[in-house]
Amino acid sequence: MKLKITTTLFLFFIVQIFFAQEVKNDTIKVATKTTVTTVTTTNDTINVAATPGIVNPKLKEEAKSLNSQLKSEKKALKEAKKKEKEQKNFEKEKNKFEKQQSKVASGEKSVRKIKDKLADREKNLIRNKEKFETKKSKGRLNSTQIEKENIKISKQQIKINKLEEDLEKAEKKLNKARD
Repeated sequence: MKLKITTTLFLFFIVQIFFAQEVKNDTIKVATKTTVTTVTTTNDTINVAATPGIVNPKLKEEAKSLNSQLKSEKKALKEAKKKEKEQKNFEKEKNKFEKQQSKVASGEKSVRKIKDKLADREKNLIRNKEKFETKKSKGRLNSTQIEKENIKISKQQIKINKLEEDLEKAEKKLNKARD
């Protein structure tokens, strides 16, 4: 029984291979620089063939038609190059615009971040000044502690001033990116 099944399968595979169709892959050739070279060579050949030595009017007509066909191919090739160049320019402009937009977005983000930080530091400064004033008014601080607190407050004010400068720089950078 096994012998019958294997021989049947073997014959089936042989029949499949015998009647199998060949697969054809169609490819599209794209105009490249080699095509331009071929066109130039064809043009030289046609010009040689179209010399005044041609007597047969059919050959003259053929040469004229080939020349006109060659001219139309050259024109089409120039148009294709022009469109490709326009496409490249469009892509460059698009990328430039996207970069500018990302710079603007990052600038806005940094400005927002600095503003938040500045607001927090100002709140802390006000809170520390109030604590200092309440302790000072109650008389709990001696002169060295008062000086230490004044130094802390001064340091906080310096940090706030630096943040304000950073904010101005970031805003200038943002305005520059927007222009």
